[in-house]
Amino acid sequence: MTTHGNESKSFIRGVNLGGAFVFERYITPYFFALTTCDLKGDFRFYPDQVDAPPTTSPIYKHMDTDECKPVLPYPVDEWTLTDAFDDKEIAKRYLEIHYDNFITRKDIKFLKQNGVSHVRVPLGHWITGNIAEDEPFVDGAWPYFKRLVGWCREEGIQIWPDIHTAPGSQNGFDNSGHLLSVGPTCHGWDMDDMHAPEYNATVLAAKMGQAQNKTGEVVLSKNVLRTLDIVNEITLAVARDNMTDVVTGFGILNEPFANCDMNVIRKFDDIALGIVRKNMGENASVYIGDVFNSSSFNDGWWIEPKYKGTYLDRPRHLSPRQHVALVCQKNHRDTVACCYEDEANMTIPSTGISRIVGEWSVSPDTLVCDKLDDVMAGIAKNGIAPEFDRQLSPERRGFLRNFAEAQMVAYEAADSGVSSGWFYWTYKMEGGAFAEWNWSRGVSEGWIPPIPASDVASEDLYGSCYDIIFKTSDDSSILHEFPDPNSLDTNNWQGFPIDDDVVVSHGQSLKNDTDGDWYSPSTGSDNDNDDVQLHSQSESAVPKYLNRELAGCILFVLAGAAFFLLKNRRKKSQEGYVEIANVAVL
Repeated sequence: MTTHGNESKSFIRGVNLGGAFVFERYITPYFFALTTCDLKGDFRFYPDQVDAPPTTSPIYKHMDTDECKPVLPYPVDEWTLTDAFDDKEIAKRYLEIHYDNFITRKDIKFLKQNGVSHVRVPLGHWITGNIAEDEPFVDGAWPYFKRLVGWCREEGIQIWPDIHTAPGSQNGFDNSGHLLSVGPTCHGWDMDDMHAPEYNATVLAAKMGQAQNKTGEVVLSKNVLRTLDIVNEITLAVARDNMTDVVTGFGILNEPFANCDMNVIRKFDDIALGIVRKNMGENASVYIGDVFNSSSFNDGWWIEPKYKGTYLDRPRHLSPRQHVALVCQKNHRDTVACCYEDEANMTIPSTGISRIVGEWSVSPDTLVCDKLDDVMAGIAKNGIAPEFDRQLSPERRGFLRNFAEAQMVAYEAADSGVSSGWFYWTYKMEGGAFAEWNWSRGVSEGWIPPIPASDVASEDLYGSCYDIIFKTSDDSSILHEFPDPNSLDTNNWQGFPIDDDVVVSHGQSLKNDTDGDWYSPSTGSDNDNDDVQLHSQSESAVPKYLNRELAGCILFVLAGAAFFLLKNRRKKSQEGYVEIANVAVL
């Protein structure tokens, strides 16, 4: 049993079922490649489409690109996908085919056989029928979620769903259900106005016909209030349908963007926590997004024992060793930036809220949105997704294995006692263009490591993060940057300077002390100073890097995956982002 101080720890190691109930193009590109036949209800399926019914099914019909013409431009999110159908009954039938075939009973058995204890399941805010008149969304997923709960009950897997989307969009990303034209912003949610420059309680109160409280009380927008109603509706449905033995945790909102007003976030989180525990029981775990800055929660918030079972969630051109070193340095620091009883010294883990990494992958060198443009264009032109059968070289697989091990070690942060584990993003992908996100393929091909027993830290199996740096081949031909870094916009909110000597030196700055432990000379060894932190940052200046892993078509936020472009460059905001760890309450 892993321990910190006198307390034993059992880690959560889970996998996301991304794309199951909230659709994302890069996970299921064929599903978004609508044709004129689909819109009429004459559904056709591409070769090896991941969510197609079996070829023996009476509803299976092979795609005929001569008869069925692409509907261009293809949808980019669930809003535009469902809006493309004039007949919502046809849309519902189209979606139900996906629900019925994307995740199967066999998949749940595979997860259990490979050590997964939890699955994180993104849900749309419309799943129980809360759809506004101006929203094109289509419900119908709840019976399939209930079926998933039954399968997980049979296999002994716990489900932690999260509300992945919000009215108005909490971040402007496509995975919020609606990709906003203005780029990443929270203000469509916390201000009911995506164009708002900032949160303003006075303006919001006037818009809502309220007199602002003179004490400065936080005003919650209509979209925030509606989201609280949705938290209540979904958790009541979980309890009503007797799911709480399997649905043991709940995420109240995925990835609210960095410009969300923190007072709104904290008021929303407080109210939503009460709702979840009222409906699902006091032992329900609750996880919340850290608004892309976990340290902002390390101020004594939710540290009391009554908040045990709550979690703060976080999602991330370098050489192979530098990618691993970045995980060991920056991603580790991000993980341990919260949550402590003594927030100033950061030595006593909170007895309430703790950390959990909600999404991470091993895709280090591709901007998803750029690649996705090529994939969708290839389908429209040739009827086949480019790189569908892409294979990974042995050298590439070896690097991905080390990259995964380093992240498992870093996100568990076993030496700190503040992390409760992680969820990989995601279980299944269609085709080969984005293979590195595909956990099931990685397990089958050996580049995703076996999951340790819940009471064993990954570091005990795979060595320290610094050990993993030095067993990683530093052959840059293993990496294949797409697109060319020189083609990217230098102005991006997601970039940051890499000023860490361990990363810059490819790990060569690390030394061993007399006990054989690694240390960075910029800070000294543990034998020199008991207070030194080995995961420290030097002052050496280097160019800004961009996270490629999360940057993509408003992709899923990754928990610390290392993707950064070498030169202070980044595509437009709608094409990618970095996710911050989620905060969770147990």
